[in-house]
Amino acid sequence: MNLWADFDDNPDFQLAHTRQVRARRLSEQAVLAALRDWLLHDYAAAYCRSLAATRIFRRCYWVDALGTPQNPTQAIEVTQATASLLKDGDRTGKARAKDTKRLIHPVLQPVHALSQVLAGESRPITLHGFILETGSGKHGVVKTEQNGAASSPKAIALPKDGGVVRAGWLEVAPALLATIDQSAAIFLLHPFSKTLFSYEDLAPLYTRTAPTELFLLVSHKKMEVSLIPALRTPTGAAAFTALVRNDRWKALLRENVETESMISGLVEALVSSMGQHFLTVQRVALPMLIGPAQVELAPYTLIFATRRQDSLAAMNDAICIYRRRLDEQSHQGVLMEDWFDRQKKTRLEEHFQLLYERVLQAGRALHLRRWPELRQRLLLADFGQFTIHDYDEAIARLLRDGEACCEWRQRPAVNAGMEEQRIPGNEDTLLWK
Repeated sequence: MNLWADFDDNPDFQLAHTRQVRARRLSEQAVLAALRDWLLHDYAAAYCRSLAATRIFRRCYWVDALGTPQNPTQAIEVTQATASLLKDGDRTGKARAKDTKRLIHPVLQPVHALSQVLAGESRPITLHGFILETGSGKHGVVKTEQNGAASSPKAIALPKDGGVVRAGWLEVAPALLATIDQSAAIFLLHPFSKTLFSYEDLAPLYTRTAPTELFLLVSHKKMEVSLIPALRTPTGAAAFTALVRNDRWKALLRENVETESMISGLVEALVSSMGQHFLTVQRVALPMLIGPAQVELAPYTLIFATRRQDSLAAMNDAICIYRRRLDEQSHQGVLMEDWFDRQKKTRLEEHFQLLYERVLQAGRALHLRRWPELRQRLLLADFGQFTIHDYDEAIARLLRDGEACCEWRQRPAVNAGMEEQRIPGNEDTLLWK
């Protein structure tokens, strides 16, 4: 029975309006905004801190070619007040003391705010942002935010400290890569947006020797509407074959599989073609909160590729943190919130027990003596399921329970109880019972 039948057709009734808002699905812009916010604060922040800890890299670039809203607002003056939008606890004394004024485009504000935080830490690193207004496709002219004048894509000069560029990735890629040179960089691209990428379009990122973190966002809807019909034509089929460097994907068309399975197969073909160039390439689903106690997978797939172990660990933790936070947010303010909290704690305990058993089984079966190596194997097998802290807690409990022991290369000058809290490193040797 519909208890609200008398109110659903009444536009003046506030509850009817509220119910319609809650049932509304997220728009593409909302998904992109949530994705950017998550990657910046849960992934990029941790990864940049890891780069800074090496004392080799002084700057990192955030290159966002996912596209901006159709009517971006004018640049506004950003001062200390803008940076204070972040949690005060995330900022150090140097960052709080910095009060220089700059003209920052609104879409660059989150990158700028995070950069201020990172620059004020004990091991500083500068985060620069390039936002490509027209996304990842091709357009006729290239304009910069500084003067708005049109210029040839080959002749464009990009500011070293980043900015908003009125162009697409395929137009500005050579100039942008030359500008960032050998600095570490994080790239966000749409490979199937307005233009189907070719292998040559991605090759400069595949072969880049500097730290290169690649995120490819795939829209299932755009694949269904544009890519799949194009693959049934000789030109489209040849283009996709050139991108993935094989034609095994054509079996998906011959088998007349369902659309979702076809999309999954095409994404997997792209992931497989990237594997030889990276340490790992991972597919990431994007759950989104659409209403109270309602979390659904957005019709997108995020492909993450990296050649660095610290980036892999940062992204793994970012996924775990995001999913746990989303689960917590979905039950805030709902009926029986305490019951949901108890259920969450029970699930986490069961989840940890599963990890405990997996580490024990893998250690005994593989006879690996180095904990970082075993941890990475488990992380790749269950990417995004457990944080690095979870893995370290599991091995610490196994050592306390006597299921394994460790030959420490250096014994600390503390009592044995403190030694049990240590996490084995590359120079320590695990012995499994």
